[in-house]
Amino acid sequence: MAQSKIKKRADGRYMTQVELDPGADGKRRRITIYGRTLKEVEAKKAEKLEEIRKGTLSSNEKATFGEVADKWLYYKRGQLGEKGIRQYNHYQSIVNNQLQPLQRRKVKELKQVDLDMILSEYAQKGKSRKTLIYIKQTASQVIEYAVENDLAFRNVFAKVKNPDAPVTERQPLTDEQIRLVTENWQDHRAGIGALIMLYCGLRRGELIPLTWADIDLTEKTISINKSVSTSSNIFTVKQGAKTAAGCRVVDIPDLIIPALKHAKEKSGSFLVFPDAEGAMLTNQGYERLWESYMHYLNIKAGGRDRSRSNPKIVAMEPFTAHQLRHTYATILYDVGVDLKNAQRLLGHASLEMTLKIYTHLSQRKKADSIAKLNDFLNAQNAVI
Repeated sequence: MAQSKIKKRADGRYMTQVELDPGADGKRRRITIYGRTLKEVEAKKAEKLEEIRKGTLSSNEKATFGEVADKWLYYKRGQLGEKGIRQYNHYQSIVNNQLQPLQRRKVKELKQVDLDMILSEYAQKGKSRKTLIYIKQTASQVIEYAVENDLAFRNVFAKVKNPDAPVTERQPLTDEQIRLVTENWQDHRAGIGALIMLYCGLRRGELIPLTWADIDLTEKTISINKSVSTSSNIFTVKQGAKTAAGCRVVDIPDLIIPALKHAKEKSGSFLVFPDAEGAMLTNQGYERLWESYMHYLNIKAGGRDRSRSNPKIVAMEPFTAHQLRHTYATILYDVGVDLKNAQRLLGHASLEMTLKIYTHLSQRKKADSIAKLNDFLNAQNAVI
């Protein structure tokens, strides 16, 4: 990288140039630096050299992540074609939702920690390892596109490590969490949905498009025949469930029949789990609703909001929609529902998937039993 000497111009200003590595087209590139004093030019030159060293120098100093992402999405749309529309929609959803905090940030200002923080946030929310990897790969591809188009000289996200899921296993709800969901369904919009996921095992994507017409309160069944996919924050309804086996009829326990009857009578929507206006939730709308629900249950559990003088009290650990479904699977195991029927009720594509859950639950029950035995013997000060 060649550097020119500092020269004084006829107008009294000082000037120098820094030659950059050739662009993708092989053409020579350089930047010119001006200053009113020799010291100012030297300082600006040192700043630019440091930006080149870090890879944050851009030929468009004002280019934002959002602007580059829009161009990259346009490029991917043409590259993927009609057959890749689902993949394109997935990219678009990640850019507009999970990577939204980066939208207005200038590309030259981005650092590895910016993506690390986003991944950490979603890991704490219980997102799967696969989802976290998709977020990382999408962000990295956007910056790589900026590098290829001379808007950045280094991909600052290239070395971000694929994050691990925050927990190695999904935990069922505790008895206290189950009680809170069961007893406090009426005064929050998410309450009836949580009740259905807990006691009927629906996936989030099956609950969101669920209509009252799908629920037969006389026969006490729910027909699951559609699901949603996400495209740019919007949930799109598609006929059929996540898998072919996902299309199923689930029995409703007597315990929640009165709640469903009451909710149907009070509902102003054909949807069971709508937004405040009675329409289908968006992805962001669901996230906000769920956060509000967790806050509501925490207060019901005896927690407290944070104030200027007092810290927040967490009386109940938040949980995810999938934990409700996992708790349903645990209930099926505990009451002795056989593998084949459990597979049908859960809508698993294969018996192996259900067997894996049952095997894990069996091992956990065994470990719990041994722990209880040890606790009892220790309490009795038994000596063997």
